[in-house]
Amino acid sequence: MAFSYLRVTCSLAWFVFLLVGCKNKSADSLFTQLSADDTHVNFVNAIQETEKDNVLNYEYFYNGGGVAAADFNNDGLIDLYFTANQGEDKLYINEGKLAFKDVTKTAGITWQGEWKTGVTVVDINNDGWQDIYLSVSANVDKPALRHHKLYINNKNLTFTDRAADYGLDLITYATQAAFFDYDQDGDLDVYLLNHNVKDFKRFDADAVHAMRDSLAGHRLMRNDGPNKKFIDVSVQAGIKGNPIGFGLGIHTADLNGDGWTDIYVSNDYLEEDYLYLNNKNGTFTDVVKKATGHVSYFSMGNDVGDINNDLLPDIVTMDMLPEDNKRQKLLFGPDKYEAYLSMLRNGFHPETMRNMLQLNNGVDPAGNPIFSEIGQLAGVSSTDWSWSPLLADYDNDGFKDLFVTNGYLRDYTNNDFVKYYADQGQQQNKSVMETISHMPSTKTPNYIFRNEHNLTFSNKQVDWGFDTPVVSNGAVYADLDNDGDLELVTNNINEKAFVYQNLAVEKAENNFIDLILDPKKTAQSVTGTKVFMYSSDLKQYQQYTPTHGFQSSMLVPMHFGLGKHQTIDSLIVVWPNGSVQKLSGIKSNQRLNVTYAPTASAIAPKPGTATSMFTQTNTLDFTHTQLPQNDFGRQLLLPHMYSYAGPHMTKGDVNKDGLDDLYIGGGKGQAGELFLQQKGGRFLKTNQAAFKQDALCTDTDAAFLDADADGDLDLYVTSGGYEYLPNDLLLQNRLYLNDGKGNFTKDANRLDLNDYAGNAVKTLDFDKDGDLDLFVCGSVVPNQYPRFQPSRLYRNNKGKFVLVKSDAFNDLGLLTDACIVDFNKDGFDDIIAVGEWTPVIRLQNEHGVFRRIYDELEQTTGFWQRIAADDFDQDGDMDLIVGNYGLNCHFRASSELPLTMLTDDFDGNGTIDPIICYYIQGKNYPAYSRDELLDQLAPLRKTYTSYAVYSDATADDVLKQFNGKTPQKATINDLSTLYLVNNIGRFERRDLPIQAQFAPVYAILSQDLNGDGFKDLVLAGNQTRGRVRTGNIDANYGQVFLNNRKGNFTYVPQHQSGLYLRGDVRSLMFINNQLIAGINSQKVQVYTKTK
Repeated sequence: MAFSYLRVTCSLAWFVFLLVGCKNKSADSLFTQLSADDTHVNFVNAIQETEKDNVLNYEYFYNGGGVAAADFNNDGLIDLYFTANQGEDKLYINEGKLAFKDVTKTAGITWQGEWKTGVTVVDINNDGWQDIYLSVSANVDKPALRHHKLYINNKNLTFTDRAADYGLDLITYATQAAFFDYDQDGDLDVYLLNHNVKDFKRFDADAVHAMRDSLAGHRLMRNDGPNKKFIDVSVQAGIKGNPIGFGLGIHTADLNGDGWTDIYVSNDYLEEDYLYLNNKNGTFTDVVKKATGHVSYFSMGNDVGDINNDLLPDIVTMDMLPEDNKRQKLLFGPDKYEAYLSMLRNGFHPETMRNMLQLNNGVDPAGNPIFSEIGQLAGVSSTDWSWSPLLADYDNDGFKDLFVTNGYLRDYTNNDFVKYYADQGQQQNKSVMETISHMPSTKTPNYIFRNEHNLTFSNKQVDWGFDTPVVSNGAVYADLDNDGDLELVTNNINEKAFVYQNLAVEKAENNFIDLILDPKKTAQSVTGTKVFMYSSDLKQYQQYTPTHGFQSSMLVPMHFGLGKHQTIDSLIVVWPNGSVQKLSGIKSNQRLNVTYAPTASAIAPKPGTATSMFTQTNTLDFTHTQLPQNDFGRQLLLPHMYSYAGPHMTKGDVNKDGLDDLYIGGGKGQAGELFLQQKGGRFLKTNQAAFKQDALCTDTDAAFLDADADGDLDLYVTSGGYEYLPNDLLLQNRLYLNDGKGNFTKDANRLDLNDYAGNAVKTLDFDKDGDLDLFVCGSVVPNQYPRFQPSRLYRNNKGKFVLVKSDAFNDLGLLTDACIVDFNKDGFDDIIAVGEWTPVIRLQNEHGVFRRIYDELEQTTGFWQRIAADDFDQDGDMDLIVGNYGLNCHFRASSELPLTMLTDDFDGNGTIDPIICYYIQGKNYPAYSRDELLDQLAPLRKTYTSYAVYSDATADDVLKQFNGKTPQKATINDLSTLYLVNNIGRFERRDLPIQAQFAPVYAILSQDLNGDGFKDLVLAGNQTRGRVRTGNIDANYGQVFLNNRKGNFTYVPQHQSGLYLRGDVRSLMFINNQLIAGINSQKVQVYTKTK
């Protein structure tokens, strides 16, 4: 392949550099790296670079090789096979005690110059002996050296290549093959994962997607039985074969629980991953855009496994995001938001460069699996240039851990090298190898993460013995010494393969069971078999499939860690043909042969399906729209866009028919709408000329109140947005008077002329005169973030709203919401307000005069978006739910290591410069790439002349370049959404279930949903208008939390709640047993409570 600028110049590409070269293993280490002198595994995937063979000519030159683990001689010991790119593969037979014998030459494994990539173990002829399929690539000008190989096991440790006999000797540019029975006819079909070697810089997306590339397009090959060749059924099966599907990972599993095997494909570059659902009729449908909110950009290897033991398969994909600041800054380019928008406009799915952990929520009513991406919350999003993820229980505690290989032989996305390479384009006297010599080369240790049983993982890289820097690609796990724990094996570039011995059993801390699946004489493969394991409070799920990770495969016993459990209550085995078998009362710490013997009364479990609490209905027709905006084009360093604020809703009976009606705010270019509720629960849209006249305003909040004391509800609407001038008349807040029948006219005389811009409005009777006053949370000043309009209190003075001057409202910050609570029970309405970079602020009403209370709430600062008050514990006072940014983001914040924003006009050009900084590995760094910061602050170009220089720059280093400046400093020490319990006027923090931290919370609903008399919660939000580096944070589909009547809440799984709110939810309302959700730039969603 010609050298591709697509990867080199991409703003989301980098390495990590970890100085953890400790040679002495901890005595408590779970793994020990064995010496090749002891294992006799001397395989090296040696890469020789030349003027012709190099990464500039073949982009996947450094992608490395794979590993296979299987018992090739049926002696009960797992053997190993390694693929080489430029040399001979190796087959090692396990001789026991973790020692192996190289039998490659006598086995008939040959090499004539092929570039082997993936290896897949498969019993292709169902004779009980494992065969080997090899994927081949490269050799662009020598197609004869690209024939894939199928080595049939001759049952005597020799193999014969019969790929041609099976029709599988294709010459595609292949990465890996996955064998599975997609049509349930009892034999194994194959998905061939291919990639392109051509350079695609500019192309018409629709035209390219319609193409089929015979060498680069993915293929599905159907097995029609013995003595017949595999048939290419890609077109009729619905498999995409376009030339931009750079396939790097493949896994087959039943992802929607319907009993048929589906396919997950990881694609490099712009082409998003594919999630093919099996339609049960020989065809597949790609539902990745329905099933996920976003995927990895440079998606590499993947794996599927149940990480939280809810019996649903989750998905992990690898990418290239490093852990440390230096590598991020060396390899991270600017956020090109217009390019990102162009990608979306061309129909591509949102992608971000980081590992993704897709948590399975069960299926929606259409049968699509719905995933919440939680990799950042889980702590597994940043592992360098990573290849092979392997989900398995390495410490036998009953939960799946995660092993990750990573490394790239040369750092050809280093931005300083990119600049050098571009400069060399003007010179013709440089050799390719001389150019390549300028690419840095850095080895990095592999990663391993322990599952903490709460949707998070802890990095055990050093503690478990994986601190050796290396360049690893393919990997497998297998119990190589038959002792009940899983060893790990990696294929390394220019270094001997690593074999790690697992010492979990030796430590005797946990129990296990291994299962050997035996189809008996049914002539069916065991591939695709599902096993559900139940042991007291521990339940687990696995599906047997050979292809895992990257270019690697395993046909080994199924391994279950059991923790302290000594007995398995029951095993439910669902065989590929649908037959169900149940085994009971099984003792731990054994290898159990499970022979095909269906149990007549056994029923296959159906996790992820349940009678839902809510059902979607169609009782209201409103779609929120607004004119497209790019706030980053106005102010480069924003944390997210501020133009996309709505829709916000308010309810009230405007026509006095006893039914609550609904106002929904519009975006810029769209008038807000008033809907009158009808008997039966439907809503009828009204025609309001006054609203249409203000369509160019952006509605940010609204409130019904009787402003003119005529006995009906009038409407106050706040305006906002970032696309206006700071004093634009379109930012004025508005009052519409009701004629008593639900017809509104605008009244501009009752409001203060300086009543500009608000994020939220709350009504209260602060002076106890019997009418409602207004508290308005001031919004951000357009183009001047983080400057804000002041928050204001307006007294209702006989229908005119007069500004109340009070020191208590000075410098409250960029408020986003408030609630009215009499928190000291003196009969006066108090205010609790929140905002971005603010604490939770208590404004105590002392007989009509407000005073700010500096108490424990002032110690917790956040990126707050919403607040709600209710008596959740039924003790007679009001408790609080405060919606924050959540923990599923790349930022981390604590009192010791806060998130910081430094604000000033640093370069004196009249523009506000907000510099957000956060701690990485104990040091505080700017959150921006060199290009972004220098585009905002041009004087820094003299100091940070290269990416290498900038990569070491801390926040203090940057500030030193502007001597004499004393910037404003704001901090955040907590990003969690909080539950604050009122305890006699003081607020006690209680942790909500971790699902509340999946995404920013912009909408909170308090409602008794199960009729037990206690208020429950619905939280919604998400943020898809953030920086490209941040990516979409969209794991919240509308979450229900039931009050446990003991002072806290319990999360209701998504498939049980029935809510599937996609996108940026900005408001929730509950009217007449209906949950109504306002979603930015989407149709308002309505759900009826069914139980």
